[in-house]
Amino acid sequence: MSKHRDERITATAHRWGARGLAMLSAALAIDLVVRTLILKQEPRQYLDIGLIWMATTLYVAIGMTASGVAPYGGKWSTSWLVILIIAVEVPVVLTLMGMVHTPAAFIADTFIAAGSAFLSLIILRGIYSMWERVALGRGPREE
Repeated sequence: MSKHRDERITATAHRWGARGLAMLSAALAIDLVVRTLILKQEPRQYLDIGLIWMATTLYVAIGMTASGVAPYGGKWSTSWLVILIIAVEVPVVLTLMGMVHTPAAFIADTFIAAGSAFLSLIILRGIYSMWERVALGRGPREE
């Protein structure tokens, strides 16, 4: 399959990005209003905002991939950099938040973060491959 991004791929990416942004904005606005005005919580207690962001990102990533937009623009080598960043970032942030107390827990969190990122990229790649088979048929692909 050709790696060129034509107007159809760009339009599909924009459509899914717009849907995801609308969902994210509405969910975060409602969450912040409830937490600030009704529950009177401190900003440290807003950790569920991260869960909302991750769910929205997952929805957009799966939707775009299932619609024929290759993750990372078809450059699968870029995904290794993403896995490395996630594997380093997550344990460091958890340590700074005081949630990791031993070196063994730090190493375990590193492997869990890297494994989760790798698994999600494999799932996205499988979804995209399924889209290719359905949309483009089973014949030889252009390389």
